[in-house]
Formats: sequence, structure tokens, C-alpha cells
Amino acid sequence: MLAGCAGPVAQRPQDEAAADALAVGPDREALARSVPPDYVVSILDASGGVAAWTQNKRLRAAGVVKLYRPDDSFYLTQHEFEVYPWSNAVRIAAGEPRGKFVWQMVAGRFEMVEGTPATDVSPLYGAYAGYADAFLQIVTAPVRLLDAGNQLYRQPTPFRVGGQWYERIEVKFAPGMIAVEGGEPDDQRMSQPYWTDGVFYVNRASALVDTIWLANPTNQEYLTVRGYDYSDVKTAGVRVPSKVEIFRAGPDGTVQNRLAQIDIKGQ
Repeated sequence: MLAGCAGPVAQRPQDEAAADALAVGPDREALARSVPPDYVVSILDASGGVAAWTQNKRLRAAGVVKLYRPDDSFYLTQHEFEVYPWSNAVRIAAGEPRGKFVWQMVAGRFEMVEGTPATDVSPLYGAYAGYADAFLQIVTAPVRLLDAGNQLYRQPTPFRVGGQWYERIEVKFAPGMIAVEGGEPDDQRMSQPYWTDGVFYVNRASALVDTIWLANPTNQEYLTVRGYDYSDVKTAGVRVPSKVEIFRAGPDGTVQNRLAQIDIKGQ
């Protein structure tokens, strides 16, 4: 399962410094002033509550990952995830046959921290950013609904999918803020979101967002990400999926071929 930020992580000094810069809590004054809609509060409560989320600056996990090729054969690997809910960031590490790869998404900005993508033999080559941000969105969905500037539109009329009832929350993602490299601690600049549009699907039985459609029309990239088997995070007090599936999708939301399946294992 995902673990809270209290445990140690073996990192190089520069990696540790970068991780520490991302491991921040929310702006508590802004959070206190905000009045989220009742349906957002319900989602937060179902996933552990806003008080529990505010205590978590970083969530960590290791996952067994199947990366799928176009012919539906798969490549088996393992990824290590570090999720920073209040920085809207995720860092992923993968040890592959030709070396280690580390990449991150911070407020929509992609960076390859370690490794040369041209040497990567996995089917994930060229899809690092979308994969990472889709994982980030499904794990931190309740917090993303609190992001300042995001425009939410709830369609309250429920609909049925596979025997379960859902509601839709359409999202227009707003730009985020990232630290200026080499600047003062409070120096920040605007970063455009990786996804411009999304639809969060709320399972009415659990009140959890367990499916999200994401759109990046500029790159003609559309993904659907699904979370399963939600459980309480060890030491963290929040509920997140212990299995994640990511699918390529169409601009109309139709699900296409599978990109990845992630089974979170204990750490």
C-alpha cells in the first residue's frame, strides 16, 4: 500500500533536496477561506477527510506494472512512486535493463530527472508524462478538486455503468505554480496544466472518484484512468486505490486500448 511521508527513503542528496521542495502542505489560510461545494466535501470525507489530507505532504508506493504494447502483449516491470498531493506533483523511478529512469510531473510540467529515454526498451517510451499525471490524478482526485482556479461543473443526474451508479464532474484545469529554480524559496512561476479538460466520475455507492477521463488536445492525447480496491493508506489516514489501470481514450471519452496496469504492493 501507499505509505505516508514519515518513513525514510534512500536518495541521493540532490534528489532528496528536490523531494523536500515538493513535500509541502496546503496553504492553510486559503484552505480555511475556501468553501468547496457539498459534493466535493462528500468526496473528501469518503477518502479520509480534508484534515487527513492536509497532514500528508508525500505518499510513497512501489508497484508491479504491466505496460501494454499495441498487440496487447505486455512488458512487466516495477515502478516506485512518490506523490505530493499539495504540490500537484509525482515522481516515478523505474529500473530497466539499460539503466534507471526517473521522471516527474510538477503542476503539469514534465522533467526527465535521470536516464536517457532513447535507451528505454519499455512500451512506456514517449508516454511518460501522461502516464505519470494520470496516476497522480486518480490518487489525489479529492485534492485536485480543491485546486484554486479549476472550474468544476457537476452534472447531478446519475447514470449507470456496469451495474453501478455514477455522477459526472466536468473539470477545466487551471495553470499551477512551480518554484523558480535557483530563486528564493517563495519565487514561483506559472505552469500550464498538462491536461486542459477532465471528467471525474463519482461512484455514488462509495462517494469516491474511481474513474477519470483526461484530455490534452494540443498533443492529441486522451487517457482514462481507473482506481480499484480503495483502502486506507498505512500511517496516512487517507483512502487511495491499490490498483490502477490506464487506458488510451478518444476525444469523446470512449475507452480504447490499455496502456498500463499498476498493482500497488507493500512498502
